[in-house]
Amino acid sequence: MDLKPDFMKPLFLILIIATTGMNASGQPSWESRRDSLLGALSKEKGDTAKVWTMLRLGILYLDNHPDSADYYAKALCKLSEKIHVPGGLANGLSMQAYILASKNKPEEAIAMDLQAIAIAKKANLKKDLANVCNNTAIQYNEIGDQSASLDYYLKAAAIYEELKDSSSMSFIYGNIAGVYNDLKEYNNGYVYALKGISLCRRLHTMHGLGSGMVNLSSSLINLKRFDTALVVLYENKELARQEKNKYQQINVMANMDYAFAGLGKFNLIKANADEMMALSGSINYTEGLCYGLVGLAEYWLHKKKFTLAIRYADEAIATADTTKLSTTLRDAYQEAGNIEVAAGNSSRFHYYDGLRDSIDEVLYSDKILKNTQELDAKYSLNKKQAQIDDLNKQQEIQQLIIKQRSTMNWALSGLVLVTAVIALLYNRNYRQKKKLLQAGALLQQQRIAELEKERQLLAAHGVMQGQVEERTRLAKDLHDGLGSILSSAKYSFSNMKETLPVTPVTTAAFDRSMGMLDLSISELRRIAHNMMPEALVKFGLDTALRDFCSSVEQSGALQLTYQSFEIREDSIPAITAGSVYRIIQELVNNILKHAGATTALVQLIRKGDTLSITVEDNGRGFNASILENSDGSGYLNLRNRVEYLNGTLDIQTGPDKGTSVNIEIANVAA
Repeated sequence: MDLKPDFMKPLFLILIIATTGMNASGQPSWESRRDSLLGALSKEKGDTAKVWTMLRLGILYLDNHPDSADYYAKALCKLSEKIHVPGGLANGLSMQAYILASKNKPEEAIAMDLQAIAIAKKANLKKDLANVCNNTAIQYNEIGDQSASLDYYLKAAAIYEELKDSSSMSFIYGNIAGVYNDLKEYNNGYVYALKGISLCRRLHTMHGLGSGMVNLSSSLINLKRFDTALVVLYENKELARQEKNKYQQINVMANMDYAFAGLGKFNLIKANADEMMALSGSINYTEGLCYGLVGLAEYWLHKKKFTLAIRYADEAIATADTTKLSTTLRDAYQEAGNIEVAAGNSSRFHYYDGLRDSIDEVLYSDKILKNTQELDAKYSLNKKQAQIDDLNKQQEIQQLIIKQRSTMNWALSGLVLVTAVIALLYNRNYRQKKKLLQAGALLQQQRIAELEKERQLLAAHGVMQGQVEERTRLAKDLHDGLGSILSSAKYSFSNMKETLPVTPVTTAAFDRSMGMLDLSISELRRIAHNMMPEALVKFGLDTALRDFCSSVEQSGALQLTYQSFEIREDSIPAITAGSVYRIIQELVNNILKHAGATTALVQLIRKGDTLSITVEDNGRGFNASILENSDGSGYLNLRNRVEYLNGTLDIQTGPDKGTSVNIEIANVAA
């Protein structure tokens, strides 16, 4: 389960206050500060000084009367543009972007921030550029474009690191962790959350520590490290309590429910949910109230009090639906479906499951993503085709030039009789030009062939990308959808056993049915694993291959050894990792089916940007010459996968000599 706590508020105010030297701590009332700044503004003699005073006024109004801040933001932009102060103009635009975002106009806010980025970049105002990049990342995250959000966060972080601005780095690392969690890249989320927390502790600042802990606990929960997550969550809860930040307390307790459920501590969920609802009610926080209701529903489901459980789930649905909390509503629908299937109400389960799917389609539209990828691929292919057409036209022009030169030669042949020297010189000149044109035409043909190969590789890349995504989607649907239904059915059957009349016949029939159900679940998991191993998606190529070889070894069919050297999971692209996994899987399956081997070795070595694969066995071997004319699908699939990866394939074998397959893949992304 993924959690999106509402803690990532825009950092504009915090960062600008730090830049301009304002500090709210120990200050008089905001009205007094406003009057002081207005007095200073009326007495300022230089326009540049007015720019910074006006900026301070705008920030003060943003904190207390945001509607009035718009006047000073626009006046700041007008004055800064008039006297050419790029820093004032960039900050004025970013201030207007903040106001637009507060009015729920994120697209307009992004457009305004992008203008500010261009100005700050042109003027080389690094700190202002980092601040605005950070604000832009926040707005992209608000509209659900996590990829763009991460891009701008990383740009801002790089500048803060260059400036050695540890305070800003400590906060932005936590935000980056939150985006990685949204993208389901929990290992990266874990790393950045730890970096942010470490900086906060080193700087002895509480600023950013709480949000960093929330993100760290979310990463740990999704990585199934529930015990560690609870240690972080208890500390985070106490920190939020000391700061009297009830919203963060509620977000922390919502994460606690996930950790308690992961550890099977359902009794703790009820106490936690009751406290969460009481705290949410005190500040009228609807989302926290919904998560408290879902927690109570989960508790009563575990107690098999289905009537109570569905009552709390329905109450959570009604509350979330009224306030249009889409993500929370989806979680409530899923909980209601779990309750109904446990209670044996399959029709009601399908009803809630359909409602949950309808929200998923809105939030995560695979169709939109697929169409976008297809459009990108189509654009790239059309661009390559246009280049090929252009080169073909150039080749036709070269051929016409050669033909024209030949015609001119015949026309001037009569002049050769009049002036032999001129004819000889012309003929020599013509031959040289003809050779150059022919050489040029040959180069054009070679370039056309290269572009055609690139176009084919691009098309193959699109096919492979589609296969990987479709395998991943189908495996997830089988495991999460059909797998959950079968598991729930088994749970329901187990509850029914107590109500059946106990006779040898009914007991034997029931045991046979349960055995068939267990076999179906095992077969479903095997199919899902074969389509896209879970270890490959979550932990990368090295872990997935180690698990695969270990499972073959444990089956007793073959003594299989796996070795890897210098393999970093983050250095191998997902498509390359999927293809390499399938290649090794195919080779090992061939050994099991045909080689009659007792021992085998799988070796994966990384040297620079080259990946070397070796698969050897002590089996019966075969005559390697039969592969030259082989049209078998297995060998063709292997060769096509290697060619797609721009690799080389070498097979050494012979009758009764075993088989050694060596593959080298160059230019693997570092």
